Amino acid sequence: MNIRKAAAIFSITIPIISAILIINFFTGVMSIPWQGMPVFFPLLLSPIGIVLAFVSIKTNKRCGLYGIVLNAIMFPFPFFWFIGGALFFGV
Repeated sequence: MNIRKAAAIFSITIPIISAILIINFFTGVMSIPWQGMPVFFPLLLSPIGIVLAFVSIKTNKRCGLYGIVLNAIMFPFPFFWFIGGALFFGV
């Protein structure tokens, strides 16, 4: 497997895994020991996914573009969650 092809796959799986963890955080289907970390993960992992997508964009333009878009959507989620929590709940 080519390194750029693997980077394209990882750039798409990072936001999918982050979204699954956030959905699990909201629904509480599975108990996880780190309570607020799924909301914070996209802030750390999305820049890595964007870099991987830029690396892989020459090999597979479509997967690289999907990786950039998905990571760009997931990146501001923690900011919206923290600001929304402060505005609506006063915490």
